[in-house]
Amino acid sequence: MNLNVEKILIIGVGMIGASIALASKSKGIKVAGFDNNPEFLNNAVKKQIIDQSIDSLDEINSKNYIKDVDLIIIAVPPKQTLEVLNSLKELWNTDITITDTSSVKNHIQLKDVSNIILSHPIAGSDQSGLSAADANLFQGKKNVLCNPFDSSKEHFDKVDNFWKNALQMRTSLMTVSEHDLVFAMTSHLPHLISYALIDSIRLSNNDVGDNAGGGLKEFLRLSGSNPEMWSDIFTLNRVDLIKALAGMQVSLNNLLELISETKQIPDIFSHLEFLKNELDEIKSFKEDKF
Repeated sequence: MNLNVEKILIIGVGMIGASIALASKSKGIKVAGFDNNPEFLNNAVKKQIIDQSIDSLDEINSKNYIKDVDLIIIAVPPKQTLEVLNSLKELWNTDITITDTSSVKNHIQLKDVSNIILSHPIAGSDQSGLSAADANLFQGKKNVLCNPFDSSKEHFDKVDNFWKNALQMRTSLMTVSEHDLVFAMTSHLPHLISYALIDSIRLSNNDVGDNAGGGLKEFLRLSGSNPEMWSDIFTLNRVDLIKALAGMQVSLNNLLELISETKQIPDIFSHLEFLKNELDEIKSFKEDKF
């Protein structure tokens, strides 16, 4: 099978980067890695997650590096993603293809670049670090690609083929604006709500202890995600997140009015009946769409 990619460099060997490395190595791809944390980097080599380590971004940011890798994957928090891209200007418009893994894209604004394709592999965990690396993390999952810089077909196809063949993912194409709004609703808002729910319990001063039901446990899992990454996402995608949150508030107010029986409804109906119908409609939508 021709993967179109034989050697890759992963910048950031946390859970996502390390999982990409393991999946790539299982397909015979040579993997180099760089991380600002020397301990992470050394452990990645010792555990054979990567084949070799790179000491600095300066070592990478050279036209001499073009012969060493086919694809660079940036797997760091969103704000750092832009910083790393700007640190690799010597590699812009070369045969090396560059992509990322960030779940927010609107802040990545570059000019005169033809070899950068943006990616968002929709797979993750509330765990972090090398110990959470999983070679099968991406298998069968979806990856959304964005091409805001009109990069060449060759670079797009290289990224597309890599995710499909090496990591066995499904891919689709969106604009940056479509991507950020969709994931504000489907990913960023649920995480924001999970943090808010846990905070409301904290502020209530009630001892929940081991009485968490299944519903709360899912919120606990979401709120256990990396705070650095999610603070980046909440601020960088705040416009679309505010839109999503405003829609959520409308729905919450509607249900609250039915529960508290303050919503005006025709006399021939009861609030209980209206509430049940509303929940039935929501459940039906969920079953049709998800």
